[in-house]
Amino acid sequence: MEQIEIGKSYICKPIGLENEVIGTIEHAYTNTVVITIEDCHRTDRAKVIEYQHRMLVKYEDIQQQVGIALVG
Repeated sequence: MEQIEIGKSYICKPIGLENEVIGTIEHAYTNTVVITIEDCHRTDRAKVIEYQHRMLVKYEDIQQQVGIALVG
């Protein structure tokens, strides 16, 4: 992934989860980012709740940006 932007949503695989999630980048570090998980596979839901929807992701595990439209 070339350019990671804070506040944007990406498909990625957090450290410690089995499946990919959709998450918003909160903070960038040297080798990882902190994401807030917006959507995940049901098998990972308990762990996501345990970590209060915030997890670390390695840069190489970030796949692509996702455009999410909120409809009122």
